[in-house]
Amino acid sequence: MTQDQPDLDLLEYVLVSAATVDGLASVAAAVADTVATGAIRVVDAVLLVRADGRTKVAVGELADQAELAPLAAVVDADGAGVQLSLHDIELASVTLAPGVAALLLLVEDRWAGAVSAAARAAGGQVTAGERIGRRRAEAAVGGVARRHRADLLSRSPVAVKSAPSSGLVDQAAQVRKLARLVDQGLLSLEQYEVQRRRVLDG
Repeated sequence: MTQDQPDLDLLEYVLVSAATVDGLASVAAAVADTVATGAIRVVDAVLLVRADGRTKVAVGELADQAELAPLAAVVDADGAGVQLSLHDIELASVTLAPGVAALLLLVEDRWAGAVSAAARAAGGQVTAGERIGRRRAEAAVGGVARRHRADLLSRSPVAVKSAPSSGLVDQAAQVRKLARLVDQGLLSLEQYEVQRRRVLDG
């Protein structure tokens, strides 16, 4: 499908995981249904699979998986002009635990289109956003005063906006080095998992 260019203020990535590729079939159908409502547009989508006992994550094409056909049919990569890079895919891949399949989606939040247009008309723009993880949200639930509540934002919007050029540690490169140590027999898979989690939590 080919449509107009996406609103570049409204792009976000979403990573959805399941135990198997078959388990992602209902996710693919749900995403396709959400696209049909006009709430989002899927600009790019990649299948990631990490088998048990492996450090490497396989990157698959949606078109090769019959169970993901509903999602493949609504991806608008040709018309959007924006796609995930290999490094984007690698950064998402290093978060996968063994025996996990995941869909990495680049979506345009079309539900916020009117908000974005209004902001631009006023000389502004939608500046930043971040998915708030379930654990952080659960920690913030409660009736305490605002000054005693747990934080929802993991970093300031300025940090989010400037992250690509801020010289932050490349987690994918660090995990890649750990995987090489496993390949060389210098690190066990168990040790790799411990170190991988430290890199991601660091």
